[in-house]
Amino acid sequence: MYLFFDTETTGIPKNYKAPVSDLKNWPRLVQIAWLVTDKSGNEIKSAEYIIKPNGFSIPEEAAKIHGITNELASRSGVDLKPVLEEITVDVSTAVVLVAHNMQFDEKILGAEFLRMGYLNHIDGKSKKCTMQSATNFCQIPGHYGNKWPKLQELYKKLFREGFDNAHNALADVRACSKCYFELRRIGVMA
Repeated sequence: MYLFFDTETTGIPKNYKAPVSDLKNWPRLVQIAWLVTDKSGNEIKSAEYIIKPNGFSIPEEAAKIHGITNELASRSGVDLKPVLEEITVDVSTAVVLVAHNMQFDEKILGAEFLRMGYLNHIDGKSKKCTMQSATNFCQIPGHYGNKWPKLQELYKKLFREGFDNAHNALADVRACSKCYFELRRIGVMA
């Protein structure tokens, strides 16, 4: 089984190369979604949660990107602990974890596991990143060769259309799943 996941956060880290254990460096989780599929891409389960901001606040700059304000998260959010417990069960049954920008998302989730005093359950799992794997396929010029494609750019390259609700974690995770299986089909990803 595959587990696709995406996070929306309070911002960006001060240092992308910092270890996950540097908890002050890593932003807080505002929204998480994940999708469990079989090897053919058939959806088995999906989950999506806005996290109640306990002990942190959501900056306006971040809310402008994903649309989740402190007020919305306080009103509609859930406690982090049961969300981490639920995803732990799904991670344990997954053979491969997939994300678009895995290096970021895995550290956000890993930091939240550590903040709660849990083991980092994504360590040791096989991981795939659609962003890094599709860089040469998308061929978007950057300062130092091809730049990493945004999920919307990859989706448009593969399917000749965009997708709705970008930066909503569930919409992003469904788009990532569709991109991953198409990249496998055309031989870009194994």
